[in-house]
Amino acid sequence: MELKPKNYIILFTLFFAILIGIQGYQLYNTYRLKQREVFADVKKNLDRLEDSDSIFDNNLLSKDIARDYYIKLVKKEITAEGLKNLYKTHAQKTSLELTKYVDSIFRPLGMHVILRQEILGIYYKDVATPLVNGPITVYTTKGTFHNPTELSSSKWLTEKTETNKVQDSVQSREILYVFSVPRKTSFEVVNLRWILFRELTSLLLSTLLILAAFIWLFYRTITNLRKQDKQIAVLHDVVDNISHELKTPIATLKIAAKTLRKSPDDTIIAVIERQVNRLEQTLDPLNEHQTTTSLAPITPDELASIFSDFQLCNPTVKLIVAPSSNMQICLNPLDAATLFSNLMNNAAKYGATQLNIRFEEQKNQLSIQVSDNGQGMEESELPYIFEKFYRIQKNNIHDTKGLGIGLFLVKNIIKKYAGDISVMSKLQQGTTFVVLLPR
Repeated sequence: MELKPKNYIILFTLFFAILIGIQGYQLYNTYRLKQREVFADVKKNLDRLEDSDSIFDNNLLSKDIARDYYIKLVKKEITAEGLKNLYKTHAQKTSLELTKYVDSIFRPLGMHVILRQEILGIYYKDVATPLVNGPITVYTTKGTFHNPTELSSSKWLTEKTETNKVQDSVQSREILYVFSVPRKTSFEVVNLRWILFRELTSLLLSTLLILAAFIWLFYRTITNLRKQDKQIAVLHDVVDNISHELKTPIATLKIAAKTLRKSPDDTIIAVIERQVNRLEQTLDPLNEHQTTTSLAPITPDELASIFSDFQLCNPTVKLIVAPSSNMQICLNPLDAATLFSNLMNNAAKYGATQLNIRFEEQKNQLSIQVSDNGQGMEESELPYIFEKFYRIQKNNIHDTKGLGIGLFLVKNIIKKYAGDISVMSKLQQGTTFVVLLPR
C-alpha cells in the first residue's frame, strides 16, 4: 500500500531523530574516552611530584614540625585558626615556584593544569570529632578550581611520646600523642574543553555534515511534495475551469445547429464561428507558449456578440443593455465572455425573466451593473458565493445543476484586472452585481 506524503514525512523525521541519537551517543562516548586519556596523561606526569621535592624545601611545614604544632594544639598553646594560617603562609611561599614547575610539564603538551593538596581534617587519637576541620590547603598552584579531579588520597599517621613531670613530685608520666591526618591531592585541566574539542573536531565535522545532508534531503522532500501538491491542485483547477467554460459554447453550438438545420442563416453561421473561436481561446491556456493575457481588449462588436449569443440560448429572458456596449472595456475577449456569460447564465438559471446590464463611466473606473428579477439570495449566502465549488442549497438539496465555480472565475478575472465586485440581493426580488474596472 502506498504511503501518503504525510506518512513519509513522519517516517523521515523518526529516522532523523534516531540518527541524531546515534551520533550524539557516539560523540558522548568518544568525549568520555578522550577525557579519560587526558586525565591518565596528567596523572602519569604528576605521579613524580612528591612532598620531598626540592621546590618544597624550607617552605612547607615538615611532618615533624606539623606534628609538634598538633601537640601544641592539644595543649591549647595554639588555636586551630592559628594552625590554618601557618599552613596558608607556607602554601603561599611555594605557589609561584610550583606553578612554574607544573607549567613546565604541561605547557609543551598544550595543557593548562592546576594542582592542590589539602588536609581534610586533623584527628587526635580515636576521637571522631577532628581537632581542626578541613579543608586546609597544604600547597597549590595559582588558579581557581571549578571542577577538580582527585589525583590521590592518603592518610598520614603520626605519633610522639612526651615525658611530663607531675607537679610537686619527682615522679613523671609519659603521654602518647597520636594523630590521623587524611589528605587529598586534586588537579584540574583548565582548558579541558578546548583540548577535547580539538581532538574531536574531525568527528564533530563529519557528524554535522551527515546531519546537514539529512536536513537538506528532508527539505528537498518537503519542497518536492508541496510542489507536486500544487501541480495537482493547478491541474484540477484547469480541468474544472475548462469543463465549466466549455458548457456555454457547446450549448450555444447545439442551439445554433438545430436552428441551422431548419433554415440556413448567415447570423447562425457567425454564432457558430464565434463559439468555435471561444472554444479555441478556452483551450489556449493549455499551451505553455500562449496565454490569454496576450489577447487585445474586447471590441464593442465582440461584446455585442456575447449578448446576442446569450439571447439566442435564452429567448425567454428579456436582455436590456443600456446605454450601450460601445464603450471601451479593458477585458480581453475570453475574460469578457467568461465574466458576462457566468453572470447572465446564473440569472437565467435562477429564474430571471428580465436582465439589465448598465455601463457607467466614473472618474477612473468603469461601472458595470448586472441586475435581474430572479429568485434572489438570502443575505447569509452572499459572503460565500464567490468561493470555489460553493453552491446555494436548500434542505441539503441543490436546486440547480453546476460545478459551483462560475462566480469563482468571475472573481478571479476581476482580481486579475485590479477591479472589484460587489453583490446585493433579496429573496424573490432579484440580484444585482456591481463590477468596477479601471479605465
